[in-house]
Amino acid sequence: MKMRLLTILIVCLLCRSAFPQQGETLVLPGLLEKEALQAGNPLATYAAMLDLEKQYRQSKIFAGVYPEIRFNFEEFLGFPNATTEALSLPAFKSRTPSVETPFPVDFTPRSALWVIERESAKTKAVIFGEEHHSPQTRSLYEGMLRMLWKKGYRYLAAESFDDSVMCSDLHYPTYASGLYTHDPVYASAFRVARDLGYKLISYDTNERGPNSDQSFRDRTQAEIIKKRVFDVDPEAKVLIFAGRGHAAEVTAQDGWTPMASVLKNITGINPLTVYAPTMTERSSREEENPLYLYATRLNLVREPTIFVSKKSGHLLGSESFDAYVFWPRLKIDGGRPDWMRTTLKRKRAPIPNELRKGQAPYLVQAFREGEPADAIPVDQVLIVDRSNIPALMLPKGRFWIRTIDRNSVVRASKNMSVR
Repeated sequence: MKMRLLTILIVCLLCRSAFPQQGETLVLPGLLEKEALQAGNPLATYAAMLDLEKQYRQSKIFAGVYPEIRFNFEEFLGFPNATTEALSLPAFKSRTPSVETPFPVDFTPRSALWVIERESAKTKAVIFGEEHHSPQTRSLYEGMLRMLWKKGYRYLAAESFDDSVMCSDLHYPTYASGLYTHDPVYASAFRVARDLGYKLISYDTNERGPNSDQSFRDRTQAEIIKKRVFDVDPEAKVLIFAGRGHAAEVTAQDGWTPMASVLKNITGINPLTVYAPTMTERSSREEENPLYLYATRLNLVREPTIFVSKKSGHLLGSESFDAYVFWPRLKIDGGRPDWMRTTLKRKRAPIPNELRKGQAPYLVQAFREGEPADAIPVDQVLIVDRSNIPALMLPKGRFWIRTIDRNSVVRASKNMSVR
């Protein structure tokens, strides 16, 4: 419950203008240097956060949310270990050491995309619960979108989306498109969806129900999806990106009714619910799920994996979710996570020498050719040490690359092609 409330607080604050409190002079960290951020420079906001870190950690209002927001920015700026550090925060950290637990021997590892493709034919709604602090859990988005398009799915609904994404003339994501679409991995999935022809649906709400109604947000989310998708097109097939437990199909022990459970009830559709946050690597083995410890020790997780029973065809999940996705352990390759190459199928693109000039820190951003600087980049890396410069990781295509500092001074730019 604590983790859910903390996340709701962050989202609600970021969806509104921050307001000063009595005796409080700080604003929400994500709103620092807001104009520079919206113009395409997240380094300006991140650097301002670090300048004020001591004050934020001592703040009665922002001390709890500051670490989460800082890690979000680091994840979006290409810090390869930011996810595991974020998941060690008190709101996420396991309270008891894990003990390895085997699962039934007839469960065999299968490609997560293959399983989702197979199971998607049995429903009209696929709900994917991501971990907001893990771009890796979004690395399946592009593959899912392409695969489900072939299966007749035409709607993409996402918790992160702002209402502006539903405008048909919006062809690229910006910093106004939604909080987690600031992640270049998420933004690239946005582009794939637009290119394929998906109708994008925003379904989160800025309204707040009574304090006693902990399910208001989830119930409203489900009602919005029904109204914007199934009431308009009863035969629609929809892929839904949700945050964490909002993808659960059953009511929680404390009475909370997650979005997926409400949607199932009001539409009569039994969705395929896939959960990404649990079976991931953490900063220590003691924090990891017992099933994840077992599967990774046996080297059964070589790609994003869902375990399937050979006998019954059942998926390894829980009462709340049909299937867990098991994620391979992280390997850092040239300063970048290896899943960008193995799962996203991106290629290493060394940063040209003319973009490396000047004193660090500076941000190197790669934009899709034809898109402006206020678009979310296809990839970006923050350079803090000029003696250890990572490469960009890019898909095939044409791009323009720039180097920018915290003051929004563009030091250099260059065109690049990846074949």
